[in-house]
Amino acid sequence: MNQVAETMRRFLNEDQEYMEDRVQRDIEANRKGFFKLNLVDKDGNPIKNAEVEVRQRTHDFSFGCNIFMLDEYDDANRNELYKQKFKQIFNMATVPLYWEGTEPKPGHLRYDKGSEPFYRRPPTDAVVEFCLENNLRMKGHPLFWHEFIPKWLPKNKKELKPLLVKRFTEISERYADKIEMFDVVNEPSRVWDCKMRDREKCNSLVLEDDYCDWCFKLADDLFKTNQLFLNDTVGASFFQYRGKYSGYYLNIKDMLSRGIRIDAIGMQCLLGVCDGSENVFNPKKLYHVLDTYGSFAKPIHISEIGIPSQISDEIDEDLQAKAVENLYKVCFSHKNVEGLVWWNLPDDGVLTQKRATENLPSTGLLDADYHEKKAYQVLNGLINNKWRTNLTVSSQEKSYITFRGFYGMYDIYVNGKKVGDLHLSKDGLDEFIVEA
Repeated sequence: MNQVAETMRRFLNEDQEYMEDRVQRDIEANRKGFFKLNLVDKDGNPIKNAEVEVRQRTHDFSFGCNIFMLDEYDDANRNELYKQKFKQIFNMATVPLYWEGTEPKPGHLRYDKGSEPFYRRPPTDAVVEFCLENNLRMKGHPLFWHEFIPKWLPKNKKELKPLLVKRFTEISERYADKIEMFDVVNEPSRVWDCKMRDREKCNSLVLEDDYCDWCFKLADDLFKTNQLFLNDTVGASFFQYRGKYSGYYLNIKDMLSRGIRIDAIGMQCLLGVCDGSENVFNPKKLYHVLDTYGSFAKPIHISEIGIPSQISDEIDEDLQAKAVENLYKVCFSHKNVEGLVWWNLPDDGVLTQKRATENLPSTGLLDADYHEKKAYQVLNGLINNKWRTNLTVSSQEKSYITFRGFYGMYDIYVNGKKVGDLHLSKDGLDEFIVEA
């Protein structure tokens, strides 16, 4: 018997009744609204006895994934399959902006389409073009991280800061009007872990202790209309959770108290399997974490999700699928969560670096042969069926219809003819005039 898998199953089976009750209640309260469509002809006269079709086209909620393997294969068919599988369930993409991939040599930028290959770092222009063509929201990741950096960077902080200003400025000028969200600083907790282990031998790129403040102030000047995220590890977000005494919570609170602009909170969820992950797998504990960070009244993204389908030496797609279903149900229902971002769509698109939990070779939603795992099918069923509103309503003797629907863009048909589209949103109108 695989003891690790058994422990994971126990976590997933705890507090199920509580989860299902709260999920159902909170999805109705937080992800759906009650809408009224008043039907009129071109002269403004009421129309009765009409058949109205309401077809949801998009979600307001962000269902995302990193898009690091876009056109990364030598096989054209596999590149096309990657795009199809991506678009089928995701409406948001994490765009790679790692410094090592955007400027591998001093002044040599890799933003343009056709730039030389760099594994898992497709040129930014190509990614942006694909996302705009397919109506995918975008988050740039990251503006600053102390890892995955060019080897040529100077160690002297006085020389480094002007280069960071240059980098932030270049990204702002090229993409601030296209990419709506940015991870400004990634994994600050790892900097402190490194410095505590051995300050002298730490080979991470580290500025002063207040480097988060400095980076966010710089981003505030250059990305006025973009959503700015602080993003931290699964350890900081979940494993070391201590309520409002959690280190990540206190860091956010401290920065906000000093007037630093943080628009949204990123919480990574790259799981090995069980070690410390009860706060993710147990729904009651997961809700407690989200409620605590939700007290900031900032949008939350579960920003890098990876759950393996191979536990030790045992392959168990059912277990992965159940974990994915639980996580997505709880987070989708929570009022402060606005995005869920899977990290590696295919198993063969995983970066091979032993220390990183995201790189467990089975955390994809597609196997190495691009067959859909059960977790992919679960997400497809939730996002494209269970959490999507498609209905046909007869107005009968009335000149209006009412319905409850998920927030998003809709196509509206009256008596079989498309008459327009509507955005049904949480903060927008709940009553519309539809001219047929």
